[in-house]
Amino acid sequence: MTNWLDPAVITRCSRIYGAFVLTLCGVAAWDVASSLHFDISIITRKRTFRWPMVFYFIARICMLLHIFALAVNLNAISEIPCQQVTWISKIADAIGTCLSSLILILRTRAVWHRNLKITILLGVLFCGQIALWCQTFRYSKAQWNAQRSVCAVISTAPKPLLVAVFAYTMVLDLVILVLCAYRLSSSRRSSTIAHVLWRDGIGYFCAAFGANLVQMIIASLGLNPVMNIVALPFALVVSVIASTTVFRNVFTTYDAFASEVTGGAVSSSAQNSGPLAYNGGRLTVGTRGNTTRRMDTAIPLSEYKHTGNVGAISVHRVVELAHDEDAPHHI
Repeated sequence: MTNWLDPAVITRCSRIYGAFVLTLCGVAAWDVASSLHFDISIITRKRTFRWPMVFYFIARICMLLHIFALAVNLNAISEIPCQQVTWISKIADAIGTCLSSLILILRTRAVWHRNLKITILLGVLFCGQIALWCQTFRYSKAQWNAQRSVCAVISTAPKPLLVAVFAYTMVLDLVILVLCAYRLSSSRRSSTIAHVLWRDGIGYFCAAFGANLVQMIIASLGLNPVMNIVALPFALVVSVIASTTVFRNVFTTYDAFASEVTGGAVSSSAQNSGPLAYNGGRLTVGTRGNTTRRMDTAIPLSEYKHTGNVGAISVHRVVELAHDEDAPHHI
């Protein structure tokens, strides 16, 4: 039977951990590079900036900061300030994980049209996640090992705390999925946007739940300080990639997260174009001349068809609109 506390075994685990982190560096860098066009479109103002995008950018930065700090920590060729680098990695991990959940919380809140009870419930659960992560900071310690030329992990958070952190994150993800699925089912939404919400919600939950489950199981075994956190960067990278992908998908398909949370229209390229135009919080559908019809952007995810006759040409437009069946609308 393997003695996981044997120094030789810990050394071998550290080497495997270092190689695993380098692989995750490639995955994280590939994700950022492959979606860089979306980020640039926001920075260059080709897309309208909205405040939830701040969390999107910070989550991606924290993912890169965490994974590259770990890579430096585990693959250093000369002595480095191990404890400081470990702190950077730890704080980036906590912020990235919490913001991944927050991005989905904001989307769920938007699907529920900022319902006060749902907002309070999700807010309390999110504060609990932050509180648990803050408890882990004081336990993370690393020290330079001259013989192995590596920052050796001396201690990590106690096993019960590590298990609690990741179990809580899994429960929070489950609550988000159930709330979003229930709302979409009860409102009988059958549009393309509703399909995207279903697909991405289930996809995010499966990815994040699986990654956190792996880390929770390994942490519960309590093999050694290195093995206790071996899947920690994996859980962060998967969670951030999944949540930011959901953000981009729902944003580019004009779902409620982009319109209701920010109270504005969709991307600037889609604003004020032809007979379909956005004016503040209202969607304007017009025909030739001065005749227009106005509808709130916060009204049903169903198909609104408009036909305008221009001579012998019949023009058909199909526009997807979000509708809160409980809220009044204006025609």
